[in-house]
Amino acid sequence: MADTTHTKLANRLNKINLNLLLVFHTLYWKRSLTLTAQALCLTQPAVSHSLKKLRLLMDDPLFIKTVDGMQPTPLARQMDAAVATGLFYLDQAVHSSNEFSPATSKREFRVSLVDYVSQQLQPKLIQHCLEHAPDLCFNMLSTRIASAEGAQQVLQEHDIDLAVVQFETLPLTSHHEYLFDDVIGCVGDATFHGESSAITLEAFLNSPQVALSHREDSPLLINEKLRELGLERKIVAKTPYINPLQEILASTALLCVVTESAARVICRNNSLKFYALPLDVPAFKVCLCWDERKDHDPGIHWLRQLTRELMTPAPSALGDPKSNR
Repeated sequence: MADTTHTKLANRLNKINLNLLLVFHTLYWKRSLTLTAQALCLTQPAVSHSLKKLRLLMDDPLFIKTVDGMQPTPLARQMDAAVATGLFYLDQAVHSSNEFSPATSKREFRVSLVDYVSQQLQPKLIQHCLEHAPDLCFNMLSTRIASAEGAQQVLQEHDIDLAVVQFETLPLTSHHEYLFDDVIGCVGDATFHGESSAITLEAFLNSPQVALSHREDSPLLINEKLRELGLERKIVAKTPYINPLQEILASTALLCVVTESAARVICRNNSLKFYALPLDVPAFKVCLCWDERKDHDPGIHWLRQLTRELMTPAPSALGDPKSNR
């Protein structure tokens, strides 16, 4: 039975040149014969000839020329998911078993980081690699991963090797690694809000607030907690960026709900202070996530270990808000 299956598979695949699938997948994403030819170091006539072969093989035009480029047909859209997965696993089978040596590797890693994590991790990562892995390159991305359920889709769509993310609860998958709890509090100018370790509910509700929008879109953690109590805070602005908060919050009565790790970045050389919230809000779980298809990639294993070591939080200079309630 196994021999028969293998024979049938060999007979079917024998009709397909792997290069045709590479042309198909590249054209699917480039939507241009010229750009596909450039990406694959081929001539445009060679790409056109490959597309003609694919059309005959599939008995479908696959791509229709429009003013917006070569648009895939329904069959092409259906095919690409399978073709992309097949090409990925083929590449992994050929290359992932190779030993990875950071000292000599010239690999580029695609890493997705939350804004404040990037400011903490990126300098350490680059400094380490300048000394121990001088030919490596890191492409730092700010791709939003809002939930554990959608993590794999985002990682694969953006070809991300590793992501450092915040989750409300630990994911129930084997393709994440818990790092630490990140306590949620708020940052404000101590000139207005005092030197106490916690802020009162009255002050919290009466003070205008800036919201970090990458957490405010989904989930609405603080807003939901307030809604349960029949309360509401005043949001005057939303931003996904940490850097402007120092200037925005200083010398004003504004508050911003952030994690303690983010507060380490914001409360530097200024009068800003990290306060405990007057609400019972569970800490975020900071985790590593990686593409499940790259489980056996030695380079990813090395990067995970290094990131885990560099991300270990130092003892808090801000104080633990929970312990001061």
